[in-house]
Amino acid sequence: MGRPLAYAINRSPVAALLPMLVPVTLLSAAASPMPVAPQNPQLETPRPRPLRIAVIGDYGKAGTAEQDVAALVHSWNPEFVLTTGDNNYPNGEAATIDANIGAYYHDFIAPYAGAYGSGAPDRNRFFPALGNHDWIAPGAQPYLDYFTLPGNERYYELRWDPVHVFVLDSDSHEPAGVTSGSAQGQWLQAALAASNAPFKLVTAHHPPHSSGEHGSSGFMQWPFSAWGASAVLCGHDHLYERLQIGGAPYFVNGLGGASLYQFEGQEAGSEVRYRADYGAMLVEATPRLACFQFISRAGNVVDTFSLPAGGIPVPVRDLLPRGADWRYLDDGSDPGAAWFTAGFDDSAWASGSAQLGYGDGDESTVVGYGPNASAKYITTYFRTTVSVPDPGLFRGLYLRLLRDDGAVVYLNGAEVWRSNMPAGAITSTTLASSALSGSREATFFGLDLDPALLSAGDNLLAVEIHQADPTSSDISFDLELSGVERGDLLVQRGSIWRYLDDGSDAGAAWRRPDFNDAAWHEGPAQLGYGDGDESTIVSYGPNASAKYITTYFRHSFTLADPTAVHGLLLHLLRDDGAAVYMNGVEVYRGNLPFGSLGSASVAPDTVSGSAESDFILTSVDPQLLLAGANVLAVEVHQDSPTSSDLSFDLELEAY
Repeated sequence: MGRPLAYAINRSPVAALLPMLVPVTLLSAAASPMPVAPQNPQLETPRPRPLRIAVIGDYGKAGTAEQDVAALVHSWNPEFVLTTGDNNYPNGEAATIDANIGAYYHDFIAPYAGAYGSGAPDRNRFFPALGNHDWIAPGAQPYLDYFTLPGNERYYELRWDPVHVFVLDSDSHEPAGVTSGSAQGQWLQAALAASNAPFKLVTAHHPPHSSGEHGSSGFMQWPFSAWGASAVLCGHDHLYERLQIGGAPYFVNGLGGASLYQFEGQEAGSEVRYRADYGAMLVEATPRLACFQFISRAGNVVDTFSLPAGGIPVPVRDLLPRGADWRYLDDGSDPGAAWFTAGFDDSAWASGSAQLGYGDGDESTVVGYGPNASAKYITTYFRTTVSVPDPGLFRGLYLRLLRDDGAVVYLNGAEVWRSNMPAGAITSTTLASSALSGSREATFFGLDLDPALLSAGDNLLAVEIHQADPTSSDISFDLELSGVERGDLLVQRGSIWRYLDDGSDAGAAWRRPDFNDAAWHEGPAQLGYGDGDESTIVSYGPNASAKYITTYFRHSFTLADPTAVHGLLLHLLRDDGAAVYMNGVEVYRGNLPFGSLGSASVAPDTVSGSAESDFILTSVDPQLLLAGANVLAVEVHQDSPTSSDLSFDLELEAY
């Protein structure tokens, strides 16, 4: 099955915020098991546009979904394509590889000797990452035979200014290993340190952090940000998710053509989750700014994220690092109902540093399991204190937990997390819901916590670890708690906004700072209708069965010195879709069509449940700020004229 013969070339709606530079592009050969310097630099014809990259994942399954995604990718006319693995379903075989890949992407591949047309005319423009399905074939040999890639072809680097890409092999079959201390990990650390590119993107198949069915891959939780990576892009879970981990963006992008997966809970740092349809990521980069969008095959923009060169300077403070000291009770007794409260006396308990446990050989402190290896104690208890002088400094808390098998976590006497444990009353004999094995035993699972749970001074963390079976061979426990510091609020939640709610089309001028909105209504956020939590109720028109689709909002704020701002975070509450403009430039679009928007443009997906009250976090280019008056303009679109509610609020935070 070949791809359609004709493709239209579209312009990204975020391209307007990227300066039209004329950079020189450099493609360098890359990695062997040790770092190599760029070789054979090649000058490109100057481009009157940003570097454009398409990213697809879990795509190699011939059919309509892959064909639609390939058509979307071709419509962008990208300089090159990256994949996040699983290029050839189901078993990575030579007999299926050309039908799964070449039929749709042959014109990006060089050299190409398949049956579906011509390859790329000048050089290879298709750079895959190995996935677990590619490795089902012995030695991943069909993959290695099909592609001609830099270095050892399993993990490698390529530089195409202003982006430096580092492609990893995250599969357990990788001969150079898949831990941070492996030969592959050492290569990446050295290669990132040696790069001076404005943007350093790491791609791999297994995601370090994911809320999907496969979940987080603990063995891939490398210190990417500390090593200098700008962003991490993975697949494996067949969905889209954007997470903010330690101030850096992590993407799960696995909607390229294989079957759709479900979300299983919500990982710490998760900002956007989508699984309604197939699609791909569009990345556009200049030396100053990279913009990431996920776009569905129907042409709907699901998410937008802007990353300044050098990253977003959000301070993340370690409140309790991994390897901290804990008191623990490992004698098989039940400490009673008060053991997780501050008044409980744990002075008779033993103490030691994490990782605590037994059976794996990586413990710093070995705990007891009792006299009978065939009837080990089910539950071990842990307590420690965390000193926080001023909880008001933090706008978010991330808790990451290593637990084998299950755990219940308490903070200041309140249960805040039950992980792999049954519902109902928990006692010392309660078994974990399931046994962990393989890489899950080394995975840190994450949870977002409200900083309001903290008290000024000492805070008590208490954790009980439960085995799934009294014959279990091992137990593992460690925990880290980090706080995300607040920035300076340029626009607060609940601010006063001017709004147009008469159903008319505001045109294009309404986005500009000099637009006269004096005739518009005004009121404090939250603005909307239908939920009962609004501070200002906006109109939907005279007919409840034919409500206005679009409502427009504007807010002005003053800034004395924009050069003092190095990062901007936008927190957006929108039901259903929204586009945000700052000083006339579009900076975010989510749950809206690609291309031009009008007052009749409907949001493609319904926002419901808890998502109706969630603030989406994204980043904004700080260089769009002006000295003096600045204007934010937002258009909120309904998914249907019969929608029951509308919600809008916004916060802008400077660092």
